Amino acid sequence: MNPKIPYESAALRNATRASDAARIREQLADAGIHAWGSDELLRYERNLTRYFSREYRNLTANNAQLDELRQSSATLPMAQQTERLMDEHYDEPLALFERFLDRRYMAYTMAWFGDDAGACRNNPVSLEQAQSDKFALAAERIGLCGNERILNIGCGFGSLETWLFERYPDVQVVSITPSKVQAAYIRECMADPEHPIRSDRLRVVEKTFEQMMAEEPAAGQFDLVFSFGMFEHVANLDAALSDIHDCLRPGGRCFIDLIVSKPVFLQHMDADRTLIGRYFPGGRVWPYDALPLAAGKLEVTGRWFLNGTNYWLTLDHWHRNFWENIEALHPAVLDAPAVKHWNDYFVLCKAVLFGPLDGDTYGDGYYVFRRRD
Repeated sequence: MNPKIPYESAALRNATRASDAARIREQLADAGIHAWGSDELLRYERNLTRYFSREYRNLTANNAQLDELRQSSATLPMAQQTERLMDEHYDEPLALFERFLDRRYMAYTMAWFGDDAGACRNNPVSLEQAQSDKFALAAERIGLCGNERILNIGCGFGSLETWLFERYPDVQVVSITPSKVQAAYIRECMADPEHPIRSDRLRVVEKTFEQMMAEEPAAGQFDLVFSFGMFEHVANLDAALSDIHDCLRPGGRCFIDLIVSKPVFLQHMDADRTLIGRYFPGGRVWPYDALPLAAGKLEVTGRWFLNGTNYWLTLDHWHRNFWENIEALHPAVLDAPAVKHWNDYFVLCKAVLFGPLDGDTYGDGYYVFRRRD
């Protein structure tokens, strides 16, 4: 047997893959769809970032607008356009998400790289490690002990669950997602004897939080509630936080992570008035001060604004992964218009939201609430 054959075969496969990727990139560039790291795209991102930096310098928070916002949102259902949101975003083919998210946690929310823009940029950790660090930070701030009954609202692909069961095998978790793609992925992981979340301590509920509370009220059943990246899809904060209060036992705590803005942008409460609706039907960006005002019977015990450079770096990792796997995505999974749609998504999120002013206009809000009674 020639020991060089497997090596040569692997080298040939890699060369073929690189050739296919280069050909696809060239074809897409001819159609005006430019790859991550290309001169054309970098120039476009820099110009957009400079433009919105100038715009945001002229904006300040307006408390009168915030009061108006709270009054109008309190009349809405808890969420809007959920079915369309699943159809047009979260229930895209699993192969798409597998090609750009981190491989260990499949986390589709902001990773944590540091406290400010400089610390973020100087942190050399991988995306996977930054996602793990995000969960560790949340666990520290909520005071996780490791033996609690936990509700995870908007569980995505089970990223928090994977992190938890790697470290705390005694937790009991109920995980909610209305996405059939995400729920199916988690169930496959649960059936894999090598995966951390293969456990009888995990239950997956394929519903919205509102549906679950209506059909099987969970009064006082949970010690802790987590929610990462779900409250961008909540229209009525008062209703959502009231239901979370009812889920918690007395003294129980809730950790919420969502994208927020420091200024108050009323137009961001209507997805049809901004680009938000193009990618997240029914979505919105809440002002940083909005959640504490809707706490109701919950006590706010901690709140933090995380610099948007954390999300810029997360998106840039995703964007790079997307293009490094383009030969697996196009044309088998995404046609050219779909490649453009997702490429624009990464660019616009980076350049319009998290890049301007060193991430100080948009970032993530971290909140910890406690049930007092």
